[in-house]
Amino acid sequence: MKIVTTKFKDLYVLEYNSFKDNRGEFVKTIHKETFLESKLEWEFKESFYSVSHKNVFRGMHFQYAPNDHQKLVYVVKGSIIDIILDLRSQSETFGQYFTIELSDTNRKGIYIGKGFAHGFISQEDDTIVEYHTTTVQDKDSEGGVRYDSFGFKITVNDPIISERDQSFDKFNPNIKYF
Repeated sequence: MKIVTTKFKDLYVLEYNSFKDNRGEFVKTIHKETFLESKLEWEFKESFYSVSHKNVFRGMHFQYAPNDHQKLVYVVKGSIIDIILDLRSQSETFGQYFTIELSDTNRKGIYIGKGFAHGFISQEDDTIVEYHTTTVQDKDSEGGVRYDSFGFKITVNDPIISERDQSFDKFNPNIKYF
């Protein structure tokens, strides 16, 4: 596994090693020593996965402090465009977003530090996305930013978006999220 920095502090691309043979494929997604070398938290408290149809948009989700968390995201099957929005008011990249394709063919992941909102759009039916978080889900700490309010444009016709995700407030640069 290789951990690659981005222009966003505390946001990293993980390039996983994929080992394939006549049995199938093997991918190691978490390695304590590799995470420690990059000074990344490696002890996750909760793990989720979602299965999405093509053109499903999920996001932009986060948790407020003190229940905010680092998050590790990768695709087990299918592909997504992953979107991360910097909500840290003191950050040089506040209000900017980062996108990356994560897929079962490129075997990349994303390590998201505290203070970011996260979402994705699925590019294939039955796409499986796995998430690991360093805190547990806390309903009272959940927050979100409306998907179409910070410059990202969904490029598919008729995206499938939950009522909850459509109801989030628009991104406001005058609000101190973190």
